[in-house]
Amino acid sequence: MNDWPGLLQRAQQGDKQAYHRFLVAILPFLRLRARRYVTAQQVEDFVQDTLLTLHRILHTYQYDLPVEPWLSGILRHKYYESWRHEEYGKHQPLAEDESWHPTIELDEDIQYNAVSHLLAPLSEEQAMALYATKVEELSVSETATLMARSSAWVKVNVHRAIHLLRTELYES
Repeated sequence: MNDWPGLLQRAQQGDKQAYHRFLVAILPFLRLRARRYVTAQQVEDFVQDTLLTLHRILHTYQYDLPVEPWLSGILRHKYYESWRHEEYGKHQPLAEDESWHPTIELDEDIQYNAVSHLLAPLSEEQAMALYATKVEELSVSETATLMARSSAWVKVNVHRAIHLLRTELYES
């Protein structure tokens, strides 16, 4: 462990033998730490993924910092990355026939009153920007042109309107 920083520094400078010695030296450490994150059957694959990442980000190591926390951070990052990827795979989109469809048809007056009530806390311009982008599904640039404002102004006002509506909904 004491020679890891020197090996890593020489590896960053292109010394292939130092890089190989560094990788061989850190393998037991990586395997031991990997057991915190994955099952025994998954350790080798997890370590290999970590080594690939280490190779890709070798240049990020700073000489004045200890190597172990840097390696532990890479392991932790790989764990969270694999966890996110696994969780993403669990959520399957619904088929078109399984998706939600309203069962009650509302007439336009009721819809207008409901939207008007919802948008009441907003300024007129915020309500218009929000309605145009989210209900009418106009792009930000189309809304900006329609309202004779900049795209940045539309984005800011839509963001503020959504924030205000969230605040109103959570307080009530």
